Amino acid sequence: MKIFVVRHASAVERFSWNGDDTDRPLDENGSNQSLMIAKYFSDTEISSIFCSPAVRCQQTIWPTAHQSQIQIEMSNSLSEGSTSQTIDLVEKLAQTVISDASPIFCSHGDVISELIRSLTLRGMSSPNRKGFAKGSVWELVFLNGVIESGFYHDSHLR
Repeated sequence: MKIFVVRHASAVERFSWNGDDTDRPLDENGSNQSLMIAKYFSDTEISSIFCSPAVRCQQTIWPTAHQSQIQIEMSNSLSEGSTSQTIDLVEKLAQTVISDASPIFCSHGDVISELIRSLTLRGMSSPNRKGFAKGSVWELVFLNGVIESGFYHDSHLR
């Protein structure tokens, strides 16, 4: 099975945002990245979409949810700083899901970098380069609930 992990797209800079950080939206570049992400997933059978409650994450994954007609499920386990909860969520899903369709998570750089570090320590091979750019996607491949490999697709999603 595969689990896709998306880092939110480019957002308004923290230092120029006066509101609550969870309400910080995408900037123009991020809006364009969200459309590229939807295009990337256009031929992927999606089972579910889990998303951090942060507005920038919701806006990143909304075009994908809209095109696939999948409702976004908010999860505090994907919020900034929730790294151990995210790892638990991924492992639980990898153990329970038996389907050709893949779930998508949309989260933050700190969460995703820690997830990838943890999965690498558990034996994940990553034949390509690694990264955590805004608007990027990690494709995680599990076999019988055990991580096998991870493939990084940069924010241009080539």
